[in-house]
Amino acid sequence: MDEPAKPHPYGFPDDWFYYVETGPQSGYGGIRCFPPPDTSKLPAERLKDYSLFQRLLLSLRDFAHARSAITFVRDDVDFEATYDLAELRRFQCYETTLIVSYCRPFSESRGGIPRLSYKTLGINLSPFVRALHDSLIAKRNKIFAHSDAEHVEYSTPVVMQSNDQQGHPFSILYPPRFREGTLLTEAEFEQVSVLVNDVSNAVMHMLQAMHGNFVDRLPSHTLNLG
Repeated sequence: MDEPAKPHPYGFPDDWFYYVETGPQSGYGGIRCFPPPDTSKLPAERLKDYSLFQRLLLSLRDFAHARSAITFVRDDVDFEATYDLAELRRFQCYETTLIVSYCRPFSESRGGIPRLSYKTLGINLSPFVRALHDSLIAKRNKIFAHSDAEHVEYSTPVVMQSNDQQGHPFSILYPPRFREGTLLTEAEFEQVSVLVNDVSNAVMHMLQAMHGNFVDRLPSHTLNLG
């Protein structure tokens, strides 16, 4: 009887693992949640959209911040350990930067710059990746960019009542205790790390395909490769 297949680390789906043959006995592989976009299949007018080009340029910073936040979590957080309140809040700062930075390109902004979408990049997300993306957007909207009472976890505040030395009644409010530390699990952090890396690569892929349409708007230097 065949043994059941072992689950992949961090819950990565089967279709995240790929292998590309380069010869009869050679090839390369790795982990990705989607392949780079095929820009040759995108409409020509999209590749000539300068406002989209600007959005892609700006998103490089956002995704770089998200990648750095993931690095800080990997360096500092042991998901099995217990930490004091200050450390938990520091880790939540990392997570806030990760989620807000990732979501920023997909949000509306001023100045006529369109928001990014995977459809614009020519990428069709699998149901697993779509759910991961949507969960980050939801956390950004309900917890990290805004405080939605239905989604912020906290204990019920308590009113303590007593009398002072003169017998006069008074009360003191004990504020609630909030859930501190990261909301994402270690597996979710690793899944998001793959997503952030892949979308960063997709943006650079798209920028390289588009930049030739804007050489008259950008500084240019000639390389002497001889």
